[in-house]
Amino acid sequence: MPKKFEIVRAREDELDTMLTVLDEAAEWLVTKSIAGPWIPGSFSRQTFADQIARGEVYVAKLGEETVGTITLQWSDELFWPRAPADAGYVHKLALRPTYLRRGFGLRMLEWAERVSKAAGKDFLRLDCLAENGEIRSYYENLGFIHQDDVEIERWKASLYQKKIDSDR
Repeated sequence: MPKKFEIVRAREDELDTMLTVLDEAAEWLVTKSIAGPWIPGSFSRQTFADQIARGEVYVAKLGEETVGTITLQWSDELFWPRAPADAGYVHKLALRPTYLRRGFGLRMLEWAERVSKAAGKDFLRLDCLAENGEIRSYYENLGFIHQDDVEIERWKASLYQKKIDSDR
């Protein structure tokens, strides 16, 4: 029987697991020589504990195993200051490296789109490292449109948005 894939709100007792997923993803980026703000061991435990408490962090599970994490917020003053309240914002989308290229990232973004639509939002927005052509192509192939590049804390980020399909 195939294992069920689901995305559920992270619980406080899942903080260590979520940080492990992020660290594994960051380590994978290092092995691919993709320099950026994701550095193994650098994720703020308190920041993620606070985000979990606010209900913004989710975990992707395959059966009982946590395979990924995604943060979904209703505003993003750091990357999208003064933007209208018309979007969901995806952050820290990460999969354990053994689960890459199996469609889970797409399913997580589709989930974020559905949740954002249900919350009355018109767009799904995200940012990524501007120098990472592979991830930029991935988002563009999924219908995200490049909006701008910004420099945040010495890193250049590309901002993307996707119009949420009203028929979904």
